[in-house]
Amino acid sequence: MSVVAPAASAFPTGSFGGGDGRQVVIIDNQLELSNLDECWASGFPRDIHFQNRSTRNFLVFSSKDCTGEPTATVAPGASVTYYGWSAVAAR
Repeated sequence: MSVVAPAASAFPTGSFGGGDGRQVVIIDNQLELSNLDECWASGFPRDIHFQNRSTRNFLVFSSKDCTGEPTATVAPGASVTYYGWSAVAAR
């Protein structure tokens, strides 16, 4: 009995940001955010590493609830570290 691999992968593919076609942001190489319209917040302000694998800018804030002016913008496809407290995708 032999096993034959499928001709096409079941996983989505994409070329943007070197990802797999999904719109996600990776936080500190551990947490994957898929609901980019929801404000994500750390427990306190700190250096946070962002990997933006989406097609949208990801805004970093010094507030705990994504309010006020953004302190940094993580461009689509970028992998950077910024000091902040909360973040959300630009609309």
